[in-house]
Amino acid sequence: MNNKDKKQAAMALIAFAILSFVSALFFNVSTGGEISEILSPKGGIVGPIMIEKDRTVYQITVAQDIRSSGAWNQVEGSVLDEQKNHLFSFGEEFWAESGYDDGGSWSESKTDYTIKVLLQKGTYYLGFEAEQVSQVTGSIQIIGKQKGGSSVPLFTAGVIALILGVILYQMAAASSVSSLKSYGRPY
Repeated sequence: MNNKDKKQAAMALIAFAILSFVSALFFNVSTGGEISEILSPKGGIVGPIMIEKDRTVYQITVAQDIRSSGAWNQVEGSVLDEQKNHLFSFGEEFWAESGYDDGGSWSESKTDYTIKVLLQKGTYYLGFEAEQVSQVTGSIQIIGKQKGGSSVPLFTAGVIALILGVILYQMAAASSVSSLKSYGRPY
């Protein structure tokens, strides 16, 4: 493969990568079926959520305001079927910390998380439970959005194509420079 062919192949891979990234963005767009609920600090049930087709990607965002330093809470969510039977769980810990050091005052917190789940056609509920109800008094906010599809395969293909395209282009460029040097040497 000559340098011109390598550069053309590299540009084709890079163009494919860009197309993959744009397509991945398309699949990440909300397509309807959005819910927004505020639950008590103890948790609760959200739904029903109607899924109209198999293999639907549903994005769930869970948030809770943690106001006092040193406070934490584990908020666990569950996907429930139409009869409210447990299908699977997810969750993360929310926390807040603050203090003073040589640089002055600081504060850090984690107060939300997002997860995407793949659901089949049917009716679902989301159940939420909080672990540290006595420590945290903020409401739990739930936002659910139906997505166009999974962007992971397209994004992964785009990253691989971009890496291969850049490597191939660099190989062609390095080969071009070395061939120019060999022509310019006196004998």
